[in-house]
Amino acid sequence: MKAAVIVTVVTGVFTASAVARHVSRAVRSGTPGTCNAAGGVIVNFEDDMSVLHTKFPDLDLYVDTPSHGFPPSYSIMICLASAEFIESDFGSGYIEEQARFAVSGVTWTTKNLTLEKGDNLNTLRAKIDLIKDETNRTTPGIGIPVGTNRAKSNLISLEVNPAVGVDEPHKGEFTFSAKNPNPVFTPCFRGRGNVALNFDFNIYAHTDEGGTSSGGWDVDFKLIYEKCHWQSSDDNWGQIKIPDYQVCNYKETNQTTLQRGLHGLGLH
Repeated sequence: MKAAVIVTVVTGVFTASAVARHVSRAVRSGTPGTCNAAGGVIVNFEDDMSVLHTKFPDLDLYVDTPSHGFPPSYSIMICLASAEFIESDFGSGYIEEQARFAVSGVTWTTKNLTLEKGDNLNTLRAKIDLIKDETNRTTPGIGIPVGTNRAKSNLISLEVNPAVGVDEPHKGEFTFSAKNPNPVFTPCFRGRGNVALNFDFNIYAHTDEGGTSSGGWDVDFKLIYEKCHWQSSDDNWGQIKIPDYQVCNYKETNQTTLQRGLHGLGLH
């Protein structure tokens, strides 16, 4: 991997032996009709951690359903999904293994895209928000998590115009790549098991007039790394920070109630 101007990029920071897990621990979907969490969202890292792979086996570009008697005029594709890792999935946290990464580029791929002349695939979107939830309080003795600090930053928000299917039709495999002009780095990882990392994905496509694809899109995010040495100020990472985002009151001797609340919602 070549060094970029804006960072000191390093390779081999997270080796296969250093990383406990390359596959997400859990996935969730906000659009189960197009990318169901049960097999329709697959998130994993390349063995050398150079690429974050996302696969959506059922996702397809489809003609939007006509309404009120009007014929369809465009096609869309959308998937909102989340994949969870924990900080220790990215190495032990020893000083020589501490690093952070950013997304340098994106590649969209599907095996069979069909566009007539004038359909015009005018939008491809790839967005990732990283949410870091850190346990800040546990019950005495047994250590059940009862408090969480939350931080969130957008790692990439890229929208491009491939302009395919404008002057001539397209049928068959489709691949399009774009660079991320504004890489944002993750926090410095130090191997903590009490820090959950949720990658929220927003994958979207749109055409002017129509067009379809077979089920199955892959979106690969190329990564760049820099070494880092964690310090307490790193826990101030995040464009949005919510201390005590989740707080629970655990039951002690002679207590008869158990309460749980979500920060800002006033729920108990």
